[in-house]
Amino acid sequence: MEATTDIRYRRVEAEYQSVRDTQNQVLDRIDGYEARMDRFEMALLGLTEAVAENRQLILENQQQIAENSRMLQAIIKHLEVPYEKPPMGFMRD
Repeated sequence: MEATTDIRYRRVEAEYQSVRDTQNQVLDRIDGYEARMDRFEMALLGLTEAVAENRQLILENQQQIAENSRMLQAIIKHLEVPYEKPPMGFMRD
């Protein structure tokens, strides 16, 4: 048996362990990335649902405002209240 056999075995073992450690680091990073992506996807889904709910609430508010405007106009007309709509935009003094 050669004098360097033990050294060669330790070197092969060290190289093997180095490859394993590197693989473990890569796999750990992938797992971390997947976990972050899962959280991101859940957050994105939650935001998408919130946007859809808000869109519906905005539509309902617009309809309610339109109905209130029609009712107010009818009351103004019925009571014959003199009313001029204010001008749109800003007026210079």
